Amino acid sequence: MECRLCLGSAPAESSVSIFGDPHPEHLEQRIRTCCQIQVNRDDGLPDTVCLSCKTNLELLISFRKVCFRSNETSQLRFDDCLKIKTEEVLLEDIIWNDEPSLPTIHQKNSEICSKTFPNDSKLLLDTREKPFKCDICLKSFIRKNKLVIHLRSHTGEKPYKCEICLKSFSRKCDLGTHKKLHTGIKPHKCDICLKSFVHKNKLVLHLITHSGEKPYKCEICLKWFSRKSDLRTHKKLHTGIKPHKCDICLKSFIHKYELMLHLRSHTGEKPYECKICLKSFNRKSSLGSHNKLHTGIKPHKCNICLKSFVQKNVLVLHLRSHTGEKPYKCEICLKSFTQKSSLRSHNKLHTGIKPHKCNICFKSFSRKSGLKGHTKYCTLGKME
Repeated sequence: MECRLCLGSAPAESSVSIFGDPHPEHLEQRIRTCCQIQVNRDDGLPDTVCLSCKTNLELLISFRKVCFRSNETSQLRFDDCLKIKTEEVLLEDIIWNDEPSLPTIHQKNSEICSKTFPNDSKLLLDTREKPFKCDICLKSFIRKNKLVIHLRSHTGEKPYKCEICLKSFSRKCDLGTHKKLHTGIKPHKCDICLKSFVHKNKLVLHLITHSGEKPYKCEICLKWFSRKSDLRTHKKLHTGIKPHKCDICLKSFIHKYELMLHLRSHTGEKPYECKICLKSFNRKSSLGSHNKLHTGIKPHKCNICLKSFVQKNVLVLHLRSHTGEKPYKCEICLKSFTQKSSLRSHNKLHTGIKPHKCNICFKSFSRKSGLKGHTKYCTLGKME
C-alpha cells in the first residue's frame, strides 16, 4: 500500500483508508484543511495513509486547536485588561517626531497608564515592569501572587492537599489536575495503540512516541529526546551532582523520586500487585513489564538462535551471549561484565560495604541475593 502523503510503502495492516476512517472528522477533510491538498474519491491516486503520517496529522490538528484556543484566550485577556478605542489608525498617518518617544494612553481598571512608541515604527506592547523580585534566585515577576507561588519552590511549602491520597501541591491548579486521576475517567484515547489518558496534553506527548520525532537535543552528548522535560532530566546526569543520599547504604541519586524507589529495596515495600498472579513489585514500570508475560506475546526474536523475548532490552543482553561482548569493566580489577547491574554488584566487593544483614545471625552481605540464599539455610538451622 502506498501512502498518499509521503508516497512511502507500508503493509496493509499498517495503512489507514482516507475515506473509511471511523473518526467523526474524516481524514479526507483533515488533509484538505491542514495540508491544503485536494483529496477526492476515484481520482486515481493512493487512497490510504501510513500510521506515521496519520500520527503527524493528529499532532498538527492538536497543535492548531491549541493555537486557536490560546488566541481566543489572549484576545479575552487583552480586551479585559486594555480597553482600547476601536478607531482605525493607518500606519502611514502617524508622523514620528524627533522626540525619543510618542506617548499613547490606555485605559486599565479606570486608571491611566502611559506606554511609549520608540523612534522606529515597531510598537513594543510588552513593556511591563517586574517589580517583585525573589531574594533567593533574583527572578522577577509582574504580580505579587506569582512571587508568592515561586517562593514555595525554595521553601518546599505545599498548602494544597488531596483529600483522597493526602498528596500535597504548591499550586491550586496542580491539585485540580491531580484530582482527575482519582475519577478513573480517561477520555483521551490514542487511535494507534488505544491507550487512554486523563489529560489531552499527555495524549499529544504520547503521539510523539509513535511518530518517532525527537526535536530536543543535548548539546553535550548529542542525544535526542522527544520531550523537553526528558532533556532537562538528562542534563542533570552531566553535572554529576547527586544531592539525594540514602541513609542506609549511602548511595546517592540525582532525583528525589529515585531515592524513594531505592528505599523500597531496604524496606521491602512492593505496592504494585499483578491482578493475575498476585506478584508484587516496587515499581510501576516493573509491573508493566511483568504484565506482558501473561499475554504470551514475544515480538523480539534473536536472529542467531531464534529465541524470542518480551522486551527489546532483554534481547540486547541475550545477543551478548553470542558475541561475547562485555562493555562494563571494573576500574579496579579490570573484570568485565555484560550487564551494568552486574558491575554495580561487583563494585560492592571492593568498597567492603555490606548493607544487607541477616535478622537471625546478623551476618552481613554485599548483595541482596547472597542474603536471600543465606536466610534459607539460617532459617532451617534454627528450626533444627
